[in-house]
Formats: sequence, structure tokens, C-alpha cells
Amino acid sequence: MTDHDDGRTASHNTRLALAAIDAWNPSTKAMLTVTADAALAAAAAVDQRQANGDWSGLLAGMTMSIKDCVDVGGVVTTAGSKILAGNVSNRDAFIVERLKRAGAVIVGKANLHEWVFGPTSQSTHYGPVRNPWDTSRIPGGSSGGSGASLAAGMCVGSIGSDTGGSIRIPAALCGVAGLRPSIGRISCRGSVPVSALYDTVGPMAKRVSDVARIFAVIAGHDPEDPISEDRPVPNVVADLDRTVAGLRIGIQRRWFFDGLAPELTAALDHAIALYRSLGVKIVEIDLGDVERSHEFLAFKVLLADAYNVHKERLETRPEDFGPDVYSRAMLGKDVKGHEYAAALRWNEVFKQRLRHVFGTVDAILTPTLPFGAPAAEAGLQGEAWFVAIRGITRFTYCWSFAGTPALSVPCGFDAKGLPLGMQIATPWFDESTALRLGHAYQKLTRHHEHSPTCPS
Repeated sequence: MTDHDDGRTASHNTRLALAAIDAWNPSTKAMLTVTADAALAAAAAVDQRQANGDWSGLLAGMTMSIKDCVDVGGVVTTAGSKILAGNVSNRDAFIVERLKRAGAVIVGKANLHEWVFGPTSQSTHYGPVRNPWDTSRIPGGSSGGSGASLAAGMCVGSIGSDTGGSIRIPAALCGVAGLRPSIGRISCRGSVPVSALYDTVGPMAKRVSDVARIFAVIAGHDPEDPISEDRPVPNVVADLDRTVAGLRIGIQRRWFFDGLAPELTAALDHAIALYRSLGVKIVEIDLGDVERSHEFLAFKVLLADAYNVHKERLETRPEDFGPDVYSRAMLGKDVKGHEYAAALRWNEVFKQRLRHVFGTVDAILTPTLPFGAPAAEAGLQGEAWFVAIRGITRFTYCWSFAGTPALSVPCGFDAKGLPLGMQIATPWFDESTALRLGHAYQKLTRHHEHSPTCPS
């Protein structure tokens, strides 16, 4: 797959994207709906405008997949659920309106974990998503189709959503970049919810520079979204190449660096050395009992929120849920009010500590996951599921709970040749610094330029 600004026409690049879908989708199930005719028409319109001298549109000709929990007018939105089969959207989501105005070419809707509620993308009514780097392994979730479609060259950019790690996890496991923005930075209007408090939507791409371009287009206030924040959005694209010299990156080796794949430890140490070579100061930090974010967000707040969203469906159509989503959502019924309140109280204390830490550093560097993509295990339920989720989401929940931006960037490969990711978290509404640091790293590395071998 070629880059959107490689000098070729939008129509040419769109045909390449559609050919990649034809080649890869049977083995990955990354895409649920392919909008080939609409994509080719949009690409032709971009080419015509450019032939007439109109080169406007920050994303002009960029091929994109949209996670199938985000509405595209006239196209089905299923959220990976049998219940929403045939649910044709009558309006574009806020962010899709902006993407289209910026010239993006939408090639289709990406597969995902059912109801946007799981980190594996194996529970979906329309077939499990598999990782293009090894189709016996998971792509992560819940934006698994977004990550897989990017890795396989089906598109240059994608829109995912992230409540507990659903952009960053598939980004890491599929070898691409993905940004969870600050809560309220990007409108969630027109996307299927999990938690009104912690849901976000955000950009994914191989290159951080493309993530920044997409972010620049979709960030901003939406008066129809009650969570949307009305505050200025910096010019993150112009900021990308500003020097990172003088910035301070915080490192906490306890917990964040414990029990990692050896290749990941080496990759993180190399990243730290690269940042030092750029004039970045590395600072040891202490985030206290950060590991308790799992206990509170994963096993109290999100379970209760998911049950609240799906209560009527769970009671009237239980047979139409996948077993893992049904069993976990039903656990939310038993979360007590005092447990929910205790979780929110812990989070306020954690955010207070985090504000103090961000007074001493500009960003915090961690792994995204402790390992590369796990093997796909259909039917993982009960206690085994909770053990799995603790590993996969170990380093993502704390930033979700705090509401800060967090960017996952490819940082190497494990002994099996599977991608590894590192995570850059920054203060609230400072996505620009995360993107600058990620872009600076990619200018010195080539991990994001590797692609899996296409099936014959």
C-alpha cells in the first residue's frame, strides 16, 4: 500500500486499497462492509479537484477504514452485534462529516469486538478478526479491524474507539500508531457507547504524522455532544517537527517494566537512549498504586457502565449476545453503589498524583502491552478471560481512567517477529506533545515501515 501523498492519484491509491482488502480480508476478517463504489467516487472527486488546481483538504485522497461502531450515513453500523444487523445509519457521525470534508476516502467499516466491549476482537457475530502478522493470533481490540486493516494495507488511516485501551492495544499488536485523545477532545456523537464517562474516538495510522493529520481534522467542539469540551485545538501538524530537546519524559520501572518480553525491554531502553540523544531529559517518577486502575476501572466501573447501556437488551435478547460479552456485562448488575463510588474516589486521588507528576515531566513512557500478539483462543470465558484481560490491558487502563491522551507507537518486534508497542502519555489536552515525541521517534526508526507478507 502506498502513502496517500506519494504523488499518485487518489483513484490509483484507492484501487490499491481495495485490492488489499480482496487479498487480505478472507484470512483476517478485518472489514465488515466495503464501500468500493462510494470510495472510488470520492477518490475521483479528489482527483478532479486537484486537476482543477484545488489542493485543499488535509486528508485529500487518504484511504480510511471506520470502526463499525461509528456511523457513516447510508451504511450499516453493527458494533459487531447480531442485534444491530441491518441498522443503516441515516446520518454521518460528527467525525465522519469532518473526514469527508477534508477529502478522506472511506473504503468501508472495520470489524471489532462485539458491542465495543473486549480487547481481543474474537467475540463478534460476523467472525473473529485475525492479525495479519500471524493469522493464528489476535489483533487486539476492540478496534481489531482497524489495526488489522492498517497493517494489511487496506487503508492509510483508520478511526477507532477507546474506552479501556481499544485503540492502543490493536495499534501495538498490529504494528501501527494509535492515539486515545483526552476525554472531550473529539466528539463521540454517532458512535455506539460503552461508558459515557470514559469513551473516546481517535485516529490510527502507520505513521504518527498521519495520526496527527487525522486528529487535526476531527478534534474540536461539538455542541450536540454533552461531553465535548469547547477549547482551542493546537496546530498539531505544524508542531510535529518542533524540537523535542528540553522535554522531560518520566519513567517508572516498577510495575510498568516488570515481566516484559525481553525484546520489549530492549526496545524501550533503546527508545530512551534515542530520546536522550535528542536532548530529552529522562526522569524517574512514582505513580503510587497505579496498578489498582485495573481493579477499579475494568472490574467495577466499566462492567457497571456496560450493564447500564445494555440492560434492556440483556434482559430481552440474551441469546443474541456472544457468551463472553453477555457474561461480563451481566457482572455489572452486581456492582454495588459503594463500590462504584470507591472507584471514582480512587481515581480522583490518582489524578491528583498524576497532576503532581506532570508538574515535573512533559510525558510518561510505558509499554503499551507486556508482549506481542497472543494466540487466538475462541471461547475464552470466566476466570480465564479475566486473567487474559489483566495482561492485555495492564498498561492502558490508568490513562483511560485519568482521561489523559496516550499514543501507542510501534517500537520493535518480539522473537516471533510480532510487533511491539510503546505508549506515550501526556497531560490533559496536550496531544501535541505526545504526537511530537512519537514523530521524533519514528524519524529515527523504521519499525512502522514494515508490513506483513500478503497471503498468496
